[in-house]
Amino acid sequence: MPSLQKRARPIRNPKTELESAIQRFVDLYDFAPIAYVSFNRSGRIEEANLAATELLGVPRDALIGRPFAFYVADLDLFMQHLLYCRTSEQQVATELQLKPRKGEPIAAQLLSTPITSTTRNGAMLYQTAIIDLSERKRHEQQLAEQARLLDLSTDAIIVRDKNDRITYWNKGATKIYGYAQQEAQGKVVYGLLKTEFPEPLPKIYQKLLRDNRWEGEIVHTRRDGRRITVFSRWALDRDAQGNRAYVLETNNDITRRKEAEAALQKAKELLEQRVRERTHELRAANKELKDEIAQRKGLEGEILEISDREQQRLGQELHDGLCQHLTAVAFMARSVALRLKNHRVIDATDIEKIANLVNDAATDTRNLSRVMHRIDIDAAGFITALEDLVDREIWRIPCRLQVKPSFHIEDDVAAAQLYRIAREAVINANKHAQAREIVIKLEGMGKQMVLSVSDDGVGFRNAPNKTHGLGFHIMKYRAQAIGGHLEIECPKKSGTRVTCYLPDKAAQSQDRKNTGIQPFSAKLTKAIAALI
Repeated sequence: MPSLQKRARPIRNPKTELESAIQRFVDLYDFAPIAYVSFNRSGRIEEANLAATELLGVPRDALIGRPFAFYVADLDLFMQHLLYCRTSEQQVATELQLKPRKGEPIAAQLLSTPITSTTRNGAMLYQTAIIDLSERKRHEQQLAEQARLLDLSTDAIIVRDKNDRITYWNKGATKIYGYAQQEAQGKVVYGLLKTEFPEPLPKIYQKLLRDNRWEGEIVHTRRDGRRITVFSRWALDRDAQGNRAYVLETNNDITRRKEAEAALQKAKELLEQRVRERTHELRAANKELKDEIAQRKGLEGEILEISDREQQRLGQELHDGLCQHLTAVAFMARSVALRLKNHRVIDATDIEKIANLVNDAATDTRNLSRVMHRIDIDAAGFITALEDLVDREIWRIPCRLQVKPSFHIEDDVAAAQLYRIAREAVINANKHAQAREIVIKLEGMGKQMVLSVSDDGVGFRNAPNKTHGLGFHIMKYRAQAIGGHLEIECPKKSGTRVTCYLPDKAAQSQDRKNTGIQPFSAKLTKAIAALI
């Protein structure tokens, strides 16, 4: 059977391996890039590597055995550090100024760790790493200078790390957001300021990583809870591997500008709304004016058309009434004259009949004239004129007047127009109402004077043709001419009520030109006068 072949292992020399390990440690210690020294409880240097001799500018032979305090600018800090090393079993760190043999003082940090030295019979040594802080201090000084310059800015300047935690917060940020630097540092900026973005945050970071910059409007919440709008600019800083390291964020408060823009936009919308409303009003006024023009043209044509018919009617009434009456007077007078001529006796009753007929003719003529036109109406005689109107014997329907103490009128033009409206309403009621009574009422209601003419007749509710005639249009025009408005309604019980509402200020004395409604033309005025 073949036997197993075992390779013979070389015999190791423990002494040789230990020496080799010690030599490797010595090499690592000596050639380490960081300066190392070891000093005892009294602070005397027992060991030092090459980096320490270069840092202090002293050869190793001259360095070993000397107190480390010789190379320290602030002796009190070093003695305090040495005391902490004696009383602590953990690493002790102290920043102080070193005094090299040549050159300027060096800012350094001592990191001392207690060890037991086997080469010093178990003595306690403090192995100390001396870290040169000169470069870091210069960098910090540069950063401090940059921070001082950044603090002069009124904008909020924030630096955040790759986890979006705040590492720098200038005075402008404190002024804008109300958070002190100590309150803001280390916080996630989005959580601290409750940021509202115009688009999802992942999309913003895609643009930032692609372009190394981003800008836009975002909303932040201040410490006092007030929301502000800022214009934010982000600049990306990458590390040596090209990954995101820091983001420099500059925020400019544009809240007032946005409020001004919103106010301007609101004012613009309000102006556009007012323009639309005004345009609508102008269109409505234009339509109303066109309707008024058409109505006036229609009234003019209607007035001119019926003028001849009304004149014919008046002529017929004069012929059938007054003319026949006068003809009878003429026949009786001729009969009396023939009797006188024939020397016959004349009966006194015949002369009395002639006188009565003449008086009746005069009365009919006077009443007819008063009905056709009355021009002596003013504010002072308005009530008297209405009393005379209701007392006329020509009305087939009894008519009465009610005047309440609250009614008053001072304008002569308004009084004349109200009288004509009342007269037209009474005439229409006598012609068409078939009523038992007509009531003219004058009263004051609030800030307006009210004239109403009502009857208890058949009304117009069930009339087949509900369109208003010429009388209604004339009354409506008269009401508008004095700044009032006219309504014609049929009460629930029966009859018709014509009501003219006149503002109290329109009832005061005022110039005709302020009414805003032009009178009819001279031709139409003459036709209306002849007609009514």
